[in-house]
Amino acid sequence: QIPVLKKIVVNQGLGMATADKKVIEVAMNEIAQITGQKPVATKSKKDNELETLTYDNIIDAFRLKVAKATAPVDACVATQITLYGSVEGVLYIVIANGIAKVEPFDYKGADIEVDADADVFMSVLNGNKALSTAIADGDIKMQGNAGKAIILGSTAFFNK
Repeated sequence: QIPVLKKIVVNQGLGMATADKKVIEVAMNEIAQITGQKPVATKSKKDNELETLTYDNIIDAFRLKVAKATAPVDACVATQITLYGSVEGVLYIVIANGIAKVEPFDYKGADIEVDADADVFMSVLNGNKALSTAIADGDIKMQGNAGKAIILGSTAFFNK
């Protein structure tokens, strides 16, 4: 038996260009010329689910991440993270007695101080970018106790 084509689907992803109606119009004209049919413009589900990055989104995401974490019971790490870029603010993370907590306030005297681009920080939290890459690119800068930074990294960034 010979296979028969029943349907051919043609898709074109436009990414962030979808904000410009002219780009959509040009893309639709190109597909119409190629296929000989009038295309239908649709948005992907992913585009519809995008939300604006806020300080509260970052805190919530970090809380979810550290809630799943298991820290060494004898570990005690205090970290202050200063966010800059599209979202600005300070959050404080304390790991003690095997429990990690995230608080949205400024604290002086932390073991580790982190300066991070908010968008990159969120990408690291979501697992879309490696912490080591963000540090190497200069998007996340850390200073303080290196041993405690390793505990923070293994607790908050490298768990699944």
